[in-house]
Amino acid sequence: MTMRHGPRFLALAAMLLALLVAGAAQAGGHAGEQPDMVKVTPSPHSFPATLAAFEREVDAEGWSILNRNNMAGTLSERGFTIDPVVILDVCSGRYSAQILEEDAYRPVSAFMPCRVSIYQDSQGEVFISRMNVPGFLPMMPDGVAEVMENSSEEIEAIIERTIAD
Repeated sequence: MTMRHGPRFLALAAMLLALLVAGAAQAGGHAGEQPDMVKVTPSPHSFPATLAAFEREVDAEGWSILNRNNMAGTLSERGFTIDPVVILDVCSGRYSAQILEEDAYRPVSAFMPCRVSIYQDSQGEVFISRMNVPGFLPMMPDGVAEVMENSSEEIEAIIERTIAD
């Protein structure tokens, strides 16, 4: 694929953005049914233990945590009180480089790095949420879809090890 931000790719990017917004609106439930755009996994561990385990597993897999966004802390500074929510930007250089080295694929950088949210709800239950990557793959150019699928499989394995007893 050699097009440079052609109409098809820009339409794809606009569609993905619209789906993400719609998915965010669906993300309210985490028991039983799961929204198509977001995957939610319950953790049997406390919030601090889940966060620490996830960070350990990310490091053990050779990924990096680029940012930690403590939403509860940030909102607390502004006078709001919410249950713990930390959003982590995780990155694997081997996958990122495969996308970013191609000019035609660079618009996908709007979805990078991988974002994982670890949060506690009002009942004290802890969850790990992230984008449902397989749901987006049919909309991606083949090269991007392959990279995203591989990176998603690694993130899923990291999450499985995080919640293991």
